[in-house]
Amino acid sequence: MNQNRWPIQLAAYPYAQPLLIGWQIADHSGDLHWPEYEQALNAYLASQDETCSVGERREWLNKSLDQFRALAAKGDSHIGTGLALVRLNAELGDRQAAMDAIEKILQVMPWLADPLPDELQIQINRPFLAPIASFDGRFVQGDLGQWLQTAIMDALAVLDKNG
Repeated sequence: MNQNRWPIQLAAYPYAQPLLIGWQIADHSGDLHWPEYEQALNAYLASQDETCSVGERREWLNKSLDQFRALAAKGDSHIGTGLALVRLNAELGDRQAAMDAIEKILQVMPWLADPLPDELQIQINRPFLAPIASFDGRFVQGDLGQWLQTAIMDALAVLDKNG
């Protein structure tokens, strides 16, 4: 597997395009969880490789989920880990675990459920997955914080509707 999938594959996602350079130049040397996070993200992106069989793709999804769960268990409360857990659990059909992941994000970052001040500028130093695939193609309109709020609330609505 190409160890640097994320810079190439996330470049195709409109939401990630304006964030990509920042993610690439971010200093991750102080981020204890970065190497494992990057592996987990790359495993997820490997699952999107259409040249792989359905079984191989599912194996990559499960591997990525296991890696993100391990990160969370080690105390990695970065929003990227939480968003990945929402997405992976939803994609693998575990609706309750996806909803639990949203609840955990909101516990750690309660501001995501509140109106944000106009002057607030959210920055995320790690590449991340949108919580649901329908947001992969959505450009960040305005502030990243508002985009995240909408993505999380939409993911919650989709999960609730499918429950």
